[in-house]
Amino acid sequence: MGKWLQIPCKVNLVLFLQSHVNRIVKVPKEYFWKRLRAFDKIQTLLPKTIKEVKIPDNFSNSPGDVRYVYLEKVYQGEVIERLDGFIEEKHMSYSVIDKSCLPVENYVSTVNIKQASQNCTEVNWYGHFRAEKKHKDETVNMFKFNYNLICDNMEKQFNEEKSQS
Repeated sequence: MGKWLQIPCKVNLVLFLQSHVNRIVKVPKEYFWKRLRAFDKIQTLLPKTIKEVKIPDNFSNSPGDVRYVYLEKVYQGEVIERLDGFIEEKHMSYSVIDKSCLPVENYVSTVNIKQASQNCTEVNWYGHFRAEKKHKDETVNMFKFNYNLICDNMEKQFNEEKSQS
């Protein structure tokens, strides 16, 4: 009988993953939508994470427009995001295009909002992407953290604006 030669093989399994946050944000729906749709102003919602945002001269805040986001925390470098589309005051989608400093590929995000009460908005924020199995928990949790941080910062900034008026 022959012997089988076993050669160790390192396989990077790629998984299709999803991050999801469903929560009530204590701001009026109109306020949430206005801040979310200011696609060029993402740095105002993640000020400690984003070092800089560059916007092309022809930026019009319309589907197809891109923003160049430069991160300075855990993943340092450039992320190019494209506004894919929106339904006014209900839904927005965007995606990461080209290579980025994040350990994911094919990232697409959708944000659905609806009025929960006069001063509260229900938010369903999804991210769909591919990542290596070894990055599964890290990437899923990273996006959930950022979705929640954006919502928290929006509440904080809304309350600051309200107290100044």
